[in-house]
Amino acid sequence: MSSMTETKKSWYKIKLNLLEIDGGGTHIAVRCIINGKKSVLLVDTGASNSVFDSESDIFDGAEMETVNDNGMGSGFNSDLPQLVRGKIDSIKWGRMEIRNMTVFFTPMNHINHLYKRLKLPRITGILGSDLLLEYNAIIDFGNSIVLFEKK
Repeated sequence: MSSMTETKKSWYKIKLNLLEIDGGGTHIAVRCIINGKKSVLLVDTGASNSVFDSESDIFDGAEMETVNDNGMGSGFNSDLPQLVRGKIDSIKWGRMEIRNMTVFFTPMNHINHLYKRLKLPRITGILGSDLLLEYNAIIDFGNSIVLFEKK
C-alpha cells in the first residue's frame, strides 16, 4: 500500500447576498470590483457560462467580437441575442483577483429593469458554472458565503 500525502486546500471566502424577490423566491448575488468599479453579480449554478452586461459603462472601451460558434452550451445562455466575447481586465472579490478573463457579454436590460422595479441592485453579470467549477466553488447557505479554491 503506497502512502499518499493529503494536501490541505486553501480558500477565498466571499460573502453571499440573498436578494428577496417580491412574491416569493430568492436570488443569490456577490459583490465584487470589476475594472475598478463596484459591481453585483448573480450566482447561477444552472448557467453554463458566466456572462456580463455589454451595456454597462464598466466595459466601455473593451474590445468585443461577435460569437459565431456554439461555445455557450445548451442552457439559457445558449440562445442570447447580441452575444459577444471580450476580456475583463480585472475582477476582484476581497483578496481573490482574476486578470484578463475572457468572457461573454450580452445586454442585461431585462434583468435590470425588473431589479429596478423590485428595488434591487443593478446587476453587472451572471456568475455561471464555468467559473464556479474552475475554482471548485462551494456555496454555503448556512454561513452565507461562497468558497473559491485558491489557485
